[in-house]
Amino acid sequence: MARQATGAAPDAHDGWIVVETLAEPPDGDTGPVGTVVAKDGRAKDWTALSRAVGSKRIADAARAMTAFVATSGEDAAETVPGLRSPLRAVAVPGPRKAVHGVMLYAGDDSDAPPPLVVGYDWSSSRRQFAFTPGIAGVVGRDSAPKLAAPAFELFDHSDDADSAMYLLVALLDAEPGTRWDGTVALRTPRGARPLRNAVRTVLDASSAGDGSPYVDTVSHALAISLRADELVVAGPSVEAFALRSLTRNSPTAIALIDTERVRVVRWLTDPVENILWKGQADQRDTPHPTDIARIVSAYRQMHEWADHRTEIPGVRLRRVDGGWTVVDLRATRVPGQRFLMVEFQPVGFSDEDDPVPPTDTGYPGRGPRRRST
Repeated sequence: MARQATGAAPDAHDGWIVVETLAEPPDGDTGPVGTVVAKDGRAKDWTALSRAVGSKRIADAARAMTAFVATSGEDAAETVPGLRSPLRAVAVPGPRKAVHGVMLYAGDDSDAPPPLVVGYDWSSSRRQFAFTPGIAGVVGRDSAPKLAAPAFELFDHSDDADSAMYLLVALLDAEPGTRWDGTVALRTPRGARPLRNAVRTVLDASSAGDGSPYVDTVSHALAISLRADELVVAGPSVEAFALRSLTRNSPTAIALIDTERVRVVRWLTDPVENILWKGQADQRDTPHPTDIARIVSAYRQMHEWADHRTEIPGVRLRRVDGGWTVVDLRATRVPGQRFLMVEFQPVGFSDEDDPVPPTDTGYPGRGPRRRST
């Protein structure tokens, strides 16, 4: 008999098994159909269904139902000898791939609600998350959710910056054919929520804005809400409080920059106000094009440890309502990391024309991989 769940939803996970179906191409009849990444609200380490379920009869039925749901995208239920209530299978859709996972219920309560699980994608070329509407339930918002977000917004919803950084670095470094799993502490109105992430990375053939083909590295993922005691989160450090106190009434903003990809990965303070950041409306770089070369050159020098600190004055950042905010940048290398801590000090405004069309995709970093012809 399944144990009674303790605490209120979303921690009532007893009897539920989460199976990832992220592999490309789907394994189908040629091999195992997905692996178990969570059971009863606890993280599982890419476990075969037969090991997670125990009973061969139930495991065989669960495999068949998982294959059906992963292929059809339709939920299913089946009476299985040995279970007091029907075995249920609920699809977890993704924003691009039809089904990212399947939630199986093998407990005694036929009305047990499923746990909070959502599929999402990460595009290496766009440096952007793509979500399904289910993300609203995970982050605890009643309003319509954003279905796309740039990288640094991950930290706006994280209660534990270190775990969020591990996830983001894993996504930035992911190579096709690899997988990754880890738990992030998500900030919600109900408090911190452990969010298990299971990620598989593939090559995805698409078309660039000009119609030319390229191959993007895409990470398909599942985010699974776990029991509250699955992650012990330390409170914000004294240093973090001090940093925010110093900048709360100051126009200076501070961010972590990935030196390899030349992208903001995390804001340590509120961002510079009223700036059109790359990925919010289009793929244009945020700085003025004549400032890009200076920024890239300085960051590359620091990435190679040629310099540990540098200043880049007079950088123009594209504003949401047109024109530019002019900032002075001061960058410091983070010891032992590939990141820079960069201070943005606003010093003025410029109304000069914007020479970059909205169709421009900006500085490529490691960017999309062009297919050979």
